[in-house]
Amino acid sequence: MADTKREIERKYEATDDTRLPDLTRAAGVDRSVHRGLTELDAVYHDTADLRLASDALTLRRRTGGADEGWHLKFPVAVGIRDELHEPLSDDLPRPLAALLRSRVRHAEIAPVVRLRSARDVHHLLADDGTLLAEVSVDRVHAERLTGEGRGTTAAWTEIEVELADDGDPAVLDAVEKRLRKAGIRPAKSSSKLARALAETTPARNGEKPGKDTPRTAGDHVLAYVRKQIRAIVDLDPAVRRDLPDSVHRMRVATRRLRSSFKTHRRILDREVTDPLGAELKWLAAELGLDRDQEVLDERIGSRVEALPAALTLGPVRGRLRAWSAARRTG
Repeated sequence: MADTKREIERKYEATDDTRLPDLTRAAGVDRSVHRGLTELDAVYHDTADLRLASDALTLRRRTGGADEGWHLKFPVAVGIRDELHEPLSDDLPRPLAALLRSRVRHAEIAPVVRLRSARDVHHLLADDGTLLAEVSVDRVHAERLTGEGRGTTAAWTEIEVELADDGDPAVLDAVEKRLRKAGIRPAKSSSKLARALAETTPARNGEKPGKDTPRTAGDHVLAYVRKQIRAIVDLDPAVRRDLPDSVHRMRVATRRLRSSFKTHRRILDREVTDPLGAELKWLAAELGLDRDQEVLDERIGSRVEALPAALTLGPVRGRLRAWSAARRTG
């Protein structure tokens, strides 16, 4: 499995003339150390219809910097993403491709945007030398590689503040306070890719059509069906990563979708839903095996925790984890 880290960061608007304020005046920050300039070259990949970007996922192959390689980022909350990393290679690593399968299906994943950044890095340290956050001033040049805007470029400067591993989010609040006092405001775009796509996509006349409001019984049924399909697609990477409660939630969505096919068989096309129902039955059975193991792990784990320490000498928990992993993959 790819290396995973939780990325907690905030982005701010800037210009070439913007200068960082004295961030040592932020609460908890003792000193700022300039780490120098790094050149980064990242090529972002997606399907032709930008399925990953539409779900706020980013997939890139980046050279330069300490963590060059392939990066896949899943949104967790505002300003928080899980970043999976694989070593640099020419082709998309299979572990990352597997996590994208539910979204891209059989569509080709290809380069869509190239971002070249000159990153000026500063480390914010506590009085004991602990790294609190990394502040970067990025001068970005974007080029659209495909689609209607192919060949279109854009350039901007932004400030990025990333919390150190296991850092206190209060540091981000303290740094933001100093940045705001200096007239620096949060960025409107959630990511460099989102901004690059927005600024290299040709303008269209007219407004985008709004979502249709369900009116008939069939509309409401289809809206519910789409909701369960969306849940299954979204949870697929989490299940493959063995994230807590993901198997249970995906199993629930599978059961609900299958049930809706049966309940509304007079509305839905059975030539389509009956074969899908059979596939969902198979999927539920596969998920059930993992879910049963999850429940068993929880029960055994709670019983072990309740035992006196004298009865749990040695690598008891490690053996339980190995036993559980063997049953899941057996």
